[in-house]
Amino acid sequence: MTRFVFALQPLLDARRRTEEEKQRAFVRAKAARDENVRDLGRIAGALRLGGRALHECAMTGSTSSLRVYDAHLRYLEQTLQSRERSNAESAPAFDRAASELCAANRERRLIEKLKERRLQEFEREEARRDERELDEANARSFDKLRTG
Repeated sequence: MTRFVFALQPLLDARRRTEEEKQRAFVRAKAARDENVRDLGRIAGALRLGGRALHECAMTGSTSSLRVYDAHLRYLEQTLQSRERSNAESAPAFDRAASELCAANRERRLIEKLKERRLQEFEREEARRDERELDEANARSFDKLRTG
């Protein structure tokens, strides 16, 4: 009995490696995006708290405290705007990594499907060969009985 050999196995292996590489790139892009989103939430929360503190200080505090709160809030607003720009700039990289991963996955699955079909074809051919051998052996046995 012969063994199944897929001639395109090196290509399939290369496609798997490419897909794994794209998977790692996607994970890095997703982690960067998620970190940026967490930072945005953290900064926005600090901005809200600072706004409340500024309001309370305006009612009861000194002008020097107001200046400190105001400067801190301006810093937080600039940081928030910077993070929002960074988030907007990183979104295309994330989308590109996701689409490249999908494409690599599709290419690998295409070759795997071809391998599966070739294996099924090989198994059918092997079954036909075995059936022919059995038929020939039975025919020889029948001929020996008839002539013998």
